[in-house]
Amino acid sequence: MRKGLWLFLPMVIPLISGCELFRKEEEGIEPGTVKWEYTFPDGAPDIADVPALSNGTIYATTVGDGCWLYAINSSDGTQKWAFHMDSASWIGYPAVGEDGTVYVVADKLYAISPDGTKKWALNPPNRPGQAYRFAGAITIGEDGTVYATLYDALNPVPPEIIAVKPDGTLKWSITYGDLVTRYGFLEIGPDGTLYLFAEWGHAIYAFSTSTGDISWVYEMGNGATGLAAIDQNGVIYVPHSSELSALQSNGALLWETDLGAAPSSPVIGPDGTLYTKLMNDSLCAVNPSDGTVIWKKKGYEFGTQEIRAIVVDTNGNLYIHGAESYGAQGYTHLLYAFNRDGEISWKIHDIFCEWPPIIDSDNTIYVQTPSGITAIQGEANLSNSPWPRPYHDNRNTCRYEGS
Repeated sequence: MRKGLWLFLPMVIPLISGCELFRKEEEGIEPGTVKWEYTFPDGAPDIADVPALSNGTIYATTVGDGCWLYAINSSDGTQKWAFHMDSASWIGYPAVGEDGTVYVVADKLYAISPDGTKKWALNPPNRPGQAYRFAGAITIGEDGTVYATLYDALNPVPPEIIAVKPDGTLKWSITYGDLVTRYGFLEIGPDGTLYLFAEWGHAIYAFSTSTGDISWVYEMGNGATGLAAIDQNGVIYVPHSSELSALQSNGALLWETDLGAAPSSPVIGPDGTLYTKLMNDSLCAVNPSDGTVIWKKKGYEFGTQEIRAIVVDTNGNLYIHGAESYGAQGYTHLLYAFNRDGEISWKIHDIFCEWPPIIDSDNTIYVQTPSGITAIQGEANLSNSPWPRPYHDNRNTCRYEGS
């Protein structure tokens, strides 16, 4: 896993300098029209992880000259501030609490105020002969508790999960799994159960958020290949191996479907349909009641060589990243909009979107490109379905919040 050093000099750097801004008229613009483009001040850093949106601000993390958390106005693409972790060598995705606090893991677990000032930073456990590091996954509970995973970089010991109160004090810490269950995805279901879907390892773990006690463990054939989707009944749809499995909230298997290739993080459409992309660059719609495939389309059927990052809006439109081959000249990247039947509504060239797009309440789609953020006019806002995007919502809480 990525390793980091300790933070010594966090700085908040406001200003807009170094940003390139492009603005278009917002009145009467067609879906698929670029509204503005923002470029990170340091040019084209390594994009760290999926961005978040909260209260009119986009939060994005990058790696380059240390690690950065950027805050960008969603209305016009101007930069609000940048928080610098100069000694960190990696940084995870931002997750935003109800009060606007931005949580992110790097060499520490950071809590950043909406104005860009540090509220607190929690070090990994400091125990003799051990070297615990944050593994990257976090989720935020309904009461504001932040849950994060850790592993020991020196010793072959099982990993840990910690629960941290909003003030930065430790609520509980537990050891779970085995020596290969180091990395995984954390999510919270409608009944408040904390789940870990092991990426390295073959199990799903269910924990009590109040105590950290393990409620049940479900053994899979292989590790999870993406985040799970959870519906209003607590049914968990988890991708693993070449299969999509549905489990009840007590860990009992409902159904399991072999899709022929490894599925990524599924999302749930307005009518309950499950959508996922497969490692063989197919797009797939699945019936949530029994796991039957409603339709499946290969990328070549609509001219793309690559599919990534599905998000669904209130009209049931799907937004994904694709790439078209240009032979010796390489690829051109696109953002596609599909209707619920898998037909293309529109596409935009020269838009690279490795992470799931964000869909705002004004129908604007934000995508994180290799060098910044691009705002695009969409057709509808984010679906109010139980799980419309990976990480669940625009704040990346990874928690079911109702629909």
